[in-house]
Amino acid sequence: LNEITSLQANFKQKIFSPENDLIDYSEGSFLLKKPGKIMWKFTAPSKNKIVVHDQKITTYDAELNQAVIVPFSDRHQSSLANILLKNDSLMNFYQISSESTNDNVYSVVLVQKGDNNLFTKIKITINEALLSEIKLWDSSGQSIGISFEDAILNSTIPDSYLEFSIPKGVDVFDQTQ
Repeated sequence: LNEITSLQANFKQKIFSPENDLIDYSEGSFLLKKPGKIMWKFTAPSKNKIVVHDQKITTYDAELNQAVIVPFSDRHQSSLANILLKNDSLMNFYQISSESTNDNVYSVVLVQKGDNNLFTKIKITINEALLSEIKLWDSSGQSIGISFEDAILNSTIPDSYLEFSIPKGVDVFDQTQ
């Protein structure tokens, strides 16, 4: 992950109950540009965005016509965003191991050390040197599976692609002030 400077891909996300029943599905596009920018642009079933930029996380929900802005703080040091952006402190939060299924596919498995992480376990799968899947488990037993398709690694992504202006008339809950 350290060698990744940018990543763009389409994604499909599935959320499963502790009994492994599908409880939610979404899809869209994903952009990452280091040192600190991520955009999840959900296109189905609803049009939402999650943007990490300028040490803030903005979650925009088009259906609710609202945006929530929170600081990217110490609480997020064990989050997926931090793992993808700057994974320099992973060993503070997770025990790290790897798995290999064949020559072209391997996974990095992170298991929480304490009980204050957002996720108890994270599995990141790389297929032919490209990020192909991330699976996350939380303490309630729910899991999130995110598969990536059409990934483009280390290409030039203009900053404008990662900028997000909150539309007029949207209720904004800014918790950074």
